[in-house]
Amino acid sequence: MAVQMNPKTLLLALVPPFCWGTGLAIAKPAVTHFPPMFMMLMVYSAIAVIMLITVRGRINTPWRSLLLISAFSVTIQGAFVFWGLRGVEATTANLVLQTQVPMAVFLGWLIAGEDLNLRKILGTAIALIGVAIVIGLPEQRPALLPVTLVILGGFFWAFGQTLARKLSQDSGIMLLKANALMGIPQLILATAIFETGQWHSITSAGTIEWATLAFVGFVGFYLAYIAWFSLLRRCRMDEAAPFVLLMTPIGLLTAVIVLGERMSGAQLLGAAVLLLGLAIVNGFLMPKQKLA
Repeated sequence: MAVQMNPKTLLLALVPPFCWGTGLAIAKPAVTHFPPMFMMLMVYSAIAVIMLITVRGRINTPWRSLLLISAFSVTIQGAFVFWGLRGVEATTANLVLQTQVPMAVFLGWLIAGEDLNLRKILGTAIALIGVAIVIGLPEQRPALLPVTLVILGGFFWAFGQTLARKLSQDSGIMLLKANALMGIPQLILATAIFETGQWHSITSAGTIEWATLAFVGFVGFYLAYIAWFSLLRRCRMDEAAPFVLLMTPIGLLTAVIVLGERMSGAQLLGAAVLLLGLAIVNGFLMPKQKLA
């Protein structure tokens, strides 16, 4: 049975969006320099080496389950999201990608049999409105195909996390180790088939590219997914997924502090609306009520 959102669990729930938000803001030089799937291959290869050295113990989740989890949460979702990002502005992609949150809540109900209630539906809807205000809608209508790819990437991420919640028999750090080991062969095949210029990206990379790659690898993947998988062991998907929405205002705040960008009043208002939605989702403002 899932535990209630106590202060320790709430603190844990803040770690993944903090890592993903800061990682996304700082990773721009690496993302634009390295082929996306090849970059993910380097990141997960480094994680696998660290895990093999530092993390002992047996992986308990069956390999067939691990293959499904890693395929959807690592390789497939990464391919669709990064392909989509090539054809739309970052703000548009970031906004569209937040559809993964209601998808994760719905899939948790559909696949894992988790409770769905009106409070969480309303809170998630309010939080999504907050995301829309924070990011700001684009002046021009984005291309349909890239947007569809990003939405599909969000769906596959949500599906992979639901599978991890339902099928995993390991701790968060052990599941990350298994994901890295299972994901590497998939990423090798994907980058070999769909990408070029891998060696040139290595030889031409400078200090900024390697530094940002190291940051996004350690913070945006390693720390984020240890905390995220640990959270999924403690909470239902409908309790954990809405916190992903926090990566957007965290990313904007990182851009202000690190890159010197400015936040508008509308963005601050949107962040407040987003926090209101999360408060409703987690039962701070409304009583719990199951769907009939």
